[in-house]
Amino acid sequence: MGAHCDAICIEQKGKTMEREQIAAILIEANERGRIAAAESEQQMIQVQDQDGRVFDPFPICGFASVRVKGLRGKALEEFKRRGFEKSYGGGQSLWVSDYNQSYDLKSAYARAYANKLKEHGFNAWYESRLD
Repeated sequence: MGAHCDAICIEQKGKTMEREQIAAILIEANERGRIAAAESEQQMIQVQDQDGRVFDPFPICGFASVRVKGLRGKALEEFKRRGFEKSYGGGQSLWVSDYNQSYDLKSAYARAYANKLKEHGFNAWYESRLD
């Protein structure tokens, strides 16, 4: 970092990033996630009860999150400003609360978001599970 950095700078994987750069990456990751969710096809299920009544199809249900490890200082603060919280497994986690209970849409969003972070050198991945 050194004396030449008047702005708030953050060291990430050997690269110096300013706080504004991290904010821009997080905004773009969110946009990529939203696009991926919009382009995703939902797997639908249809149920029938013991009386033979058939119900309207609905998307499979599940959960997804974006995980990141290795954040410190101002980088950690910026991620927290964007909704990341401490994760029980270590690091930080962004819980995907949009898209109702759709496993496919939540997973698509989280995957695209994590991939964007990885492109910029962050130790990021996504997790998802069916309900």
